[in-house]
Amino acid sequence: MFQIQSLISPVLFATKIATICAMWQKTLALAVLASLFAAQSRPADQDSKPSDFAVSVNLVKVPISVFDDLGNLVTSLRREDFRIWEDQAPQEIRSFGLDTNPVSVVLVLDTSGSEKAELKKIKEAAEEFADALAPGDRFSLITFDDEVHQALDWTDSVKKLRRALSKIDPGLRTSLYDAMYLAATDQLKGIDGRKAIILLTDCLNNQSSVDFHDASLAIVQSQASLYVVSKTVMVREEARRERRVMMLSDIYKRLFGDSNYIDEFFEKRESEMTSLAEKTGGRCFFPTDYDQIKDVYAEVARELKSKYYLTYISNQSLPPNSYHRISIEYLAPAKSVIYRKGYYYQPRLVRRALR
Repeated sequence: MFQIQSLISPVLFATKIATICAMWQKTLALAVLASLFAAQSRPADQDSKPSDFAVSVNLVKVPISVFDDLGNLVTSLRREDFRIWEDQAPQEIRSFGLDTNPVSVVLVLDTSGSEKAELKKIKEAAEEFADALAPGDRFSLITFDDEVHQALDWTDSVKKLRRALSKIDPGLRTSLYDAMYLAATDQLKGIDGRKAIILLTDCLNNQSSVDFHDASLAIVQSQASLYVVSKTVMVREEARRERRVMMLSDIYKRLFGDSNYIDEFFEKRESEMTSLAEKTGGRCFFPTDYDQIKDVYAEVARELKSKYYLTYISNQSLPPNSYHRISIEYLAPAKSVIYRKGYYYQPRLVRRALR
C-alpha cells in the first residue's frame, strides 16, 4: 500500500524552488519526490582446489554466470573461453570450475507499508527460496521498516525460518540503507567462503542513518554477491494514482517543463541498484506483481547452484584498502556475462553509528 506521511504546501514549495539555481532544479525535485515516495511503505575441469577467497591475500576468486541469447544460464563453460585483467593488466587463470562450496545467504526483506496479502506472498517466497538451496547452504533473515531487525541468525532450518517469518509485522517507514549496511558489516562479519545478499525492496528509503554510498561500499567490501528483487514496477503504478503525487508532478511540470518526474525518480533508483548488484557479481530483477517474486527467488536459487568461478594471483601492487578493477572477456557467443567487477585489498571499513 503506497502511503504519504507528510504534507507539502504547493505554494510554499514553488516559492522556495524559484530561488534555487537552475542547474540544481531537477536534483531538488527528485530529492523531494524521494522523501515522499520513501514514506510508503567437486568442480569439473579444475586444475586445483581453490582456497576460500579473502581480500587479505593475493589469490582472487571471481564468481561468474553466463547467459545465452534467451537469458538462460550456460552450464557448460570452458576455461579456455575466458580472459581476465586486473587494473588493465592481464592475469593468468590458475583454476576454473563449477563452485560447489556451500553458500551463506542473508535474506533481507522490506516489510514497510506492506498489506497483509502482499506480506503473505513475500513470506511464502522466502520459505520456498530457502527450501531450494543446496544441502550445506545456510541462511539468515533481516527485516526492515521503521527499524532494522535481525529476525533469524544463521541456520539451515526452513522450519526456523518459517517460525521467524510468522512473527513479522509491517511498519510504516523504510530503513533500506541501514539494512544493507548491517547485512554486510554485521551479519557477514567473519563469514568466509561464498556469500550472497538477497534484497527484496522497493528501492525507497527515508529512515536510515547511513546513505547509499556507505551502504553500497559496505556490500562491495563484504565480497558478497548482491541480488536485488525490486518492487519498483508495482510501487510506481501505485504512485501515479496518489493525489498528492499527481499534484506535485503538475507543479514540477509548470516550473521545469514537461517531463515525467515520477518515472525519472524511479529510473534513478533502479539504475543505482542494478549497477551495485552487477558490480558484486549479482543481478537486479523487476517483477511486475507479487506472484512473480517466487519465480525470481527460484531463479536466484538455481543460479547460486550453477555459479562458476575462476581464480588468479594478482600481479599488481596491492596497498591496503585499495580497490582493484576486474575485467573478464568471454570468447564464446553470449548475451551477458555477470561477474564480480573488483575487490578491496585489506579493506578498512569506517564503522557508522546507527541510531
